[in-house]
Amino acid sequence: MDNRKIKKYVELAAQKKQAEANIDEIKQKMKELEEYLLDNMIKAGQQSANLDGHTVYVHRQLWASAANGPEALHEALEETGHGDLVEPKVNAQRLSALVREFEQDGEGMPILPGALKEAVKVSEKYSVRVRKSS
Repeated sequence: MDNRKIKKYVELAAQKKQAEANIDEIKQKMKELEEYLLDNMIKAGQQSANLDGHTVYVHRQLWASAANGPEALHEALEETGHGDLVEPKVNAQRLSALVREFEQDGEGMPILPGALKEAVKVSEKYSVRVRKSS
């Protein structure tokens, strides 16, 4: 094993961690300024401002979610002719957590019961990570 490659990987992991911390700090400062700008632009009735070749503007988006649970929303969409928006979905993280709870065979793979044997694909993913040694 080439220790130089391991050392380089550790260095890059440290650089990545620092860069992510810098991005988090920048995002926090931007969020604080965004709240100030948004509040003042709305109060002034100003939709945009131009400065140094950049346009800063108020962007509006509408988002919708279930007000009384997914079942009520599904029914309402069906009743109003929008049933094509209803899709059965399985949360991948919850499914993976469920699979990890099953008893494992000699190779560390879960023993799935009944119909799950055919319906669930189980995959393994390996990665290299770095943590600070104590």
